[in-house]
Amino acid sequence: MRIPASRTALLLFVFLLLPGMASADSVSLNVSSAASVPQGNNFTVDVNISGVTDLYDFQFDLSFDPTILQVTNIAEGAFLPGAGATFFLPGFIDNSSGTITFNADTLEAAIPGANGAGTLIEFSFDASSVGTSFLNLDNIILQDSQGNLISSSTTNGSVTVTSVTVPTPEPGTFAFLVVGFLVIVAFGVFRR
Repeated sequence: MRIPASRTALLLFVFLLLPGMASADSVSLNVSSAASVPQGNNFTVDVNISGVTDLYDFQFDLSFDPTILQVTNIAEGAFLPGAGATFFLPGFIDNSSGTITFNADTLEAAIPGANGAGTLIEFSFDASSVGTSFLNLDNIILQDSQGNLISSSTTNGSVTVTSVTVPTPEPGTFAFLVVGFLVIVAFGVFRR
């Protein structure tokens, strides 16, 4: 007997996304914030989790202001690999719309999930323009080793990119350089 594709899709949705919710009122996701970063510098933002029990896999998106920041790299955090071998999917970067979608990580074997606190993913950015950018998590899915969803609270972040000030030399410094150059030229002319 063949099951229609629409019914198969519905069954997958029910089994993968709607299992019983695990009780985890104290689980929180936190986007680390950089107080300020000078324009032109690279910096890293971590997405951390705390208070979790039996985290087997996760998925989320991160959005930012593309007029201020540009993503340069996505790396797996150390938390989930601490429980066993993982399969990491760095998200799809869209620097023009300011999104990184489908960031995911899962344990590979039928083992218990990770417990406690740690870093899930590290995002590297280039501070391209002056201003303050939001760093918001969306489409969050956390699951335990039984496929149950883990509820969590979320704290989004932000980063402020500051302008770089180039020190202006004092007038005396410029005069000193000119005199030094003239002395060098003069000694060169007299030595011949």
